[in-house]
Amino acid sequence: MVASDMSLQHVILSCKANWSHLRSMCILASRIASSRDVIITILVASLGETVERVTQEVSRSTDVENSRPNSKIRIVGLRVFEGKSETLDNSFRRSWKALTNQESVQCSYKLSQTAMAPKPSLVILDGFQLSWLEIIRSDPLPPPIIQWMMAFSAGFIHMCGPSFSGGRSGEPMNLQGHDCNNRIRIPGMPPMTCYELNPQFLGEKASKIRSAEAMMTRFAEKSDGLLTTCAPEYDSDECLDAISAWIFSNKSRRTFHIGPMVPLIPGTREFSAKAIEVEIETAPNTYGSTAVKFLNECLTSHGKHSVFYISFGTEHWPSSLEDLDILLHTLSNHQHPFILAQAYPSANLPESMKRKYENSGHGIILPFVPQQAVLAHEACGWFITHGGANGVIEALTQGVPMSVSKSKLSRIGWPFAVDQPLNIAHMARNLDVGFELTKMRSNYCPVIGLRPNAELFMGIDEWRIEVEQVILATQTVIGQRKRKNAEEIGDKLALAWSESSGRAREHLSAFLDLFGI
Repeated sequence: MVASDMSLQHVILSCKANWSHLRSMCILASRIASSRDVIITILVASLGETVERVTQEVSRSTDVENSRPNSKIRIVGLRVFEGKSETLDNSFRRSWKALTNQESVQCSYKLSQTAMAPKPSLVILDGFQLSWLEIIRSDPLPPPIIQWMMAFSAGFIHMCGPSFSGGRSGEPMNLQGHDCNNRIRIPGMPPMTCYELNPQFLGEKASKIRSAEAMMTRFAEKSDGLLTTCAPEYDSDECLDAISAWIFSNKSRRTFHIGPMVPLIPGTREFSAKAIEVEIETAPNTYGSTAVKFLNECLTSHGKHSVFYISFGTEHWPSSLEDLDILLHTLSNHQHPFILAQAYPSANLPESMKRKYENSGHGIILPFVPQQAVLAHEACGWFITHGGANGVIEALTQGVPMSVSKSKLSRIGWPFAVDQPLNIAHMARNLDVGFELTKMRSNYCPVIGLRPNAELFMGIDEWRIEVEQVILATQTVIGQRKRKNAEEIGDKLALAWSESSGRAREHLSAFLDLFGI
């Protein structure tokens, strides 16, 4: 490293090793590097091909956000044994000591040493890294630590915020005085009952989610500020203001909402050609080219907006294969082609079921789908989603790359847990840009278990009818109205990162100014 680099500010970024978290962090890194002459070190758990994928994603992002001449983004993989968090903490502790001593750090994936860099002047972590915050705070003069929040705004305030805003402060719902029919009121959201907020029985996963919520809450209490992927063009102003007020109430800390975090050409709804090309080419086992080939064929045979893209993210999958089979059968029966992403590692899908639909010619099922390339394709018209924050925003912001016409996607929501039910309710009820599926709910209350003497939403006949009605509605004036609403929001989101006066770009600049970057 040349001597002049030692005079630059040094920013550390890290997050949970989940692809949706990593992807938005890569975009954040590229946008900081395009805004300031700065050194950025991204620390990631060296699991599988994570380091390589992060490197590729940074390349995609910097293609549209040109870094300043002296900026540098480094990716460092931290050694992990069997995914044990305490081992990852030890790896971070060693790397942090080296970074604060201005020494080189080893990437366990590439087995290479980084160049020396100045002491870190700012650290941005997500709320799942509370132990890392505590390691940094054990230093005599720790740098500011900012929480990077990637959930839907109303979900974040419900999980971690104060009770007067409909929050639980990281605590489970309380049995005392609990009434399943009481409606929880979160700023900017329709009032919702406990079973609407918890649509699926999560089994053993529930305790892990509660632990994560508690961790995020403690992090929010201890951090020096909050940086979010939320966007007022999509999120409710009332909810965003409530988050900012809550964070400010403790030591006058500031909140900055800098979403959307999607690598679009500034001021447009379009990806660069390189961004799409890299995503397709780096997909494993030619899954990317397989998906695009299918879309191209559907565009010829069925026309624009004909394909239904189905994804439940990397952490969820329907507990009932019968529910999923009904959905796929309904699409096939109406001659609607589909792409199903089977991204959840433990997703259970019998080969016989997979072959049935693939042999019919109506759909393809892939373990990896280049989501942004699919959503941006002219043939893709509807997105059946679990309601993850990134996926919903990606769908809203996608246009047809390199084409005069724009095709905006509408959404059909199949939520599971955490912020997803609120996100789906917001987009379906508040914004009218999609449909909300309700008949697959497990009718489960996290406080008392299965709700007694109440209507069961899990009836197969009711589910079959709802799916049929929703799929038919997508092809009517109702579907056209929702698509038009999505286009209008997408147009507003596209301007957030305009190079001249984009709202999100200005907010990022104000954030960096506040912390002297």
